[in-house]
Amino acid sequence: MTLKREKGFTLIEILLVVVIIGIMLAVIVPRAWRANIDSKYGLVRQNCSELASFSMQWAETQLLAQQEQQSTATMNNYLNTLATGTDTLATTGLAVWIADTGNSNWGNGTLISMAGRYMGTSSLNKPETSVQATIAPEKIPRNPFNEVSVFATPNLPTTNNPVVGAIACGVDKDTAAASDVWYYYGFLFQGTDSTSITITGGGSTGTFYAGQNNTLAGLRNGVFLSRVRK
Repeated sequence: MTLKREKGFTLIEILLVVVIIGIMLAVIVPRAWRANIDSKYGLVRQNCSELASFSMQWAETQLLAQQEQQSTATMNNYLNTLATGTDTLATTGLAVWIADTGNSNWGNGTLISMAGRYMGTSSLNKPETSVQATIAPEKIPRNPFNEVSVFATPNLPTTNNPVVGAIACGVDKDTAAASDVWYYYGFLFQGTDSTSITITGGGSTGTFYAGQNNTLAGLRNGVFLSRVRK
């Protein structure tokens, strides 16, 4: 009498399949996660590029609106309010969060008084509006890591609470040409490895993504906004 082999898999065959699946998951899952994160970083950079366009349009509009004969504010002063929170030109690298709730021309704080902007009375020396107010609601960029407006307070890092995808605007002097002083403006953003929120005095390790900070070299690792001659 001949014995027939029962259909099915042996324990060794099942274990072999499990091992193969485990190896595939160990390779594929981290790569898929990394690809997803990298795609979101790409969207953050796109947000920064859009903000660069919006903020330049805002600065040009405010510059044209001030009274020409008595105003001394320049494009530099307007851009500087976005990068430092004041119209006084920066002497060292500085940066501010665009979701700042303090003095800010970005849209989530109090508009900044400008000594060089004259509109007929000192009480009217603030910009007419913020950058955010010039953007149609449906066009306001959103942080791809939390799907919230880049100007909203959830995208404002607080003490010991970095926010992945949070954006800051920074400025530093570019004195490469001996006879000229230029100001370099750019955008910085936090990454998954950010460990702090300090953005003054040259930045700190882990604050921003991929070598970004508010030094000239660090700003060049971010997203370009403008380079303006003093």
